[in-house]
Amino acid sequence: MKRLAIAAATALLALLYRFCRLFPVKRRVVCISRQSDDAPIDFLLLKEELSREEPPYRTVILANKLESPLRYVPVVAKQVFFMATSRAIILDSYCIAVSLLGKRIKAPVVQIWHALGNMKKFGYAALDTPEGHSSETARLMHMHEGYDAVAISSLNFRDDLAAGFNVDPSIVFEAPLPRVDLLRDPQFRSEQRDAFLQDHPEMAGKKTIVYCPTFRKTPAPNEKEAMRSLLSAVDFDRFNFVYMPHPVSRQALDDPRIITATRSGADPLFAADYVITDYSTVMYEAGLMGVPVYLYAYDWDTYHEKRSFNINLARDVPTLFTNDAAAIATAIDLDQFDEQAFARFTESNIATLAGESATQHLTRRIIALAEEQPPR
Repeated sequence: MKRLAIAAATALLALLYRFCRLFPVKRRVVCISRQSDDAPIDFLLLKEELSREEPPYRTVILANKLESPLRYVPVVAKQVFFMATSRAIILDSYCIAVSLLGKRIKAPVVQIWHALGNMKKFGYAALDTPEGHSSETARLMHMHEGYDAVAISSLNFRDDLAAGFNVDPSIVFEAPLPRVDLLRDPQFRSEQRDAFLQDHPEMAGKKTIVYCPTFRKTPAPNEKEAMRSLLSAVDFDRFNFVYMPHPVSRQALDDPRIITATRSGADPLFAADYVITDYSTVMYEAGLMGVPVYLYAYDWDTYHEKRSFNINLARDVPTLFTNDAAAIATAIDLDQFDEQAFARFTESNIATLAGESATQHLTRRIIALAEEQPPR
């Protein structure tokens, strides 16, 4: 039954795509995301850079979370129209329409993914694991099919990314995400920090800890206890505690002393004096800003059985890796962090480009792909 339903949906999408191809192809790039309903910063930076081309490229950003399959139908229809009438398609996550249409799509499809650096196995490399998808679902949905190019933060882990997307490593190219430019820009960081503190004047006079856990499909059995331990370890008289949930997480921390903030406004990460995370690539973002990072691995005993990793977190990441919240609080209190070692670790996962910004580099690669095949 599921196979028939997907086959019917694919046939309808193909028919819609053929109809939309009757419209003129514009000098335009379409960026599609289902990470949130807000335009991702990477897409906004690409849009700005593409507008500087001569002649300029127009950019359409379609950002819509998949909350309800029925409500998503018009979203997919809109995606198909712009896919059929644009010169290039940029994704930062899985896109149902792209995967089901596959090679029917005439414009080049570039997957830039939403996470910096290398961390967990995902996609095809994590099939049939508790934190991954089933082989049957991947096969029926043609998961991650249809890509012509895949951007990666560093070629050091090209094979890992190619395995996750089940693509030939030859189509994987080195291009850090545009947001890297902002993370490396002291003036932008200062402006964002000031903006966040202006939104939260109650934070004045204290240093700020930002907690950014990874997404978990199912909560860890000890999650509530671990959160109580973490909050008990924080000296709220001396520190602000900002909780930055994963974009698709439903976890909430209910405590009046906590500031819960997403990245839809001023980015809370730029206000951080210290970052606590676990198995999230947010550690690379903090590393690019020179902010100390500590790994609160409260469910490591069960999580690493559900999800395989491309790196050994306890061995390869030069920082405190522990399930003891008090140990993290002590390390923060004593400023125990090897900044130089962590900077080297970050640089090995996020390439430094010579002569151009990350945004310029990725834009140049996208345009080259878009112009390989002239419009009809």
